[in-house]
Amino acid sequence: MLTIVRRRLIAIAAAFAIAAAGTAVAATQIVGPAGVPSETAVRADPQRRTVLIGDSAISALRWVPRADTAIVGFEHTLDLESCRRLYRPSCFGREGRIPSTAYQALGFHGDKYTTLVVATGYNDGSQSFAESFHAIVDRARSLGYDTILWWTMRSDVDYVAPGSIANHMTFAVNNQIVRDLLATGNYPDVILADWGGYTADRVEWFVTDGVHYRAVGTWAASDYLTRKMAFIEGRTCPVPIAPQAEPQSPCPDPDVTGPIADIEALYPIGDDGVLCYEIGQQRRFECRNDTHVIQLSRELAIGMAGSDVAALQTRLIRLDRLDSFANGNFGTLTRSAVIAFQASASIAATGIANVETLDALGFDTSGITTP
Repeated sequence: MLTIVRRRLIAIAAAFAIAAAGTAVAATQIVGPAGVPSETAVRADPQRRTVLIGDSAISALRWVPRADTAIVGFEHTLDLESCRRLYRPSCFGREGRIPSTAYQALGFHGDKYTTLVVATGYNDGSQSFAESFHAIVDRARSLGYDTILWWTMRSDVDYVAPGSIANHMTFAVNNQIVRDLLATGNYPDVILADWGGYTADRVEWFVTDGVHYRAVGTWAASDYLTRKMAFIEGRTCPVPIAPQAEPQSPCPDPDVTGPIADIEALYPIGDDGVLCYEIGQQRRFECRNDTHVIQLSRELAIGMAGSDVAALQTRLIRLDRLDSFANGNFGTLTRSAVIAFQASASIAATGIANVETLDALGFDTSGITTP
């Protein structure tokens, strides 16, 4: 029988009651360094002891109720934090704290594990990415890890990291940095978990920023990790690829076979929207509706500048309307791109990214006040 040891079991049950009642609790903003977040699931007949250290994208495994129960076949600890960076100081996350870096988290967990899964990087720039990679690998080796699974980032996305430190171009560059380092042959203990490639054609698994998971994407990520670990260890897949199918033995590499055709048929996905957070240093448990859609607070026009302009430019680039880069400055090229998009969407071609235009581009405009 599957046994799960976790300190949040009662809180998860409460989460469903909150969701059913449609009740949301207001978040508090508490600034301060994080403690040592972890939740451990102990599986029967564990093969290896694994710690997964991740940022806000994969934190959905903690935030989406019960989605982590699809991670089976090995003993694991989830250390997942919003706004986490690899080695440089982390940023202020959506749960009201500044988390430890992946490097610091390794120190907190010590030498209790054999396998490290690194699913962090969306908040890291390219300039220091190789340095961060080396720091993480060196520390993991010094602590006795014999396997490091490095999770690639999705790069065909609209997400812009806080402070505009990284965007879709950065993610692609950073993925290539890891591939180039592995190609040297100096990292036989580092295995690529190509989540970016695995999900390239699964846009429906993600919210509009392309990075943060919808409920279905969260369960798919748990399923992917389960299969990837079974493949690495040469075990039978703990889960079949369809409800009536026999589990594959040995489990094939999901990066080779590609995504499961029907995740919804395998797991009780549930509805999008309700995410359960642990707020502040006290980790006060709270569930609320949060879709991760990029929210803008103003209409945008020529002469403006900021991260919201960069988000607009990034989306126009992905739609092949802007042949430039996202510099955060609304100039004549951006205006022309907005006009081109408005014409294609049957919106008055004013060159101003008004509410109607931003809605059509998929942004959350609920925070924009118009005259």
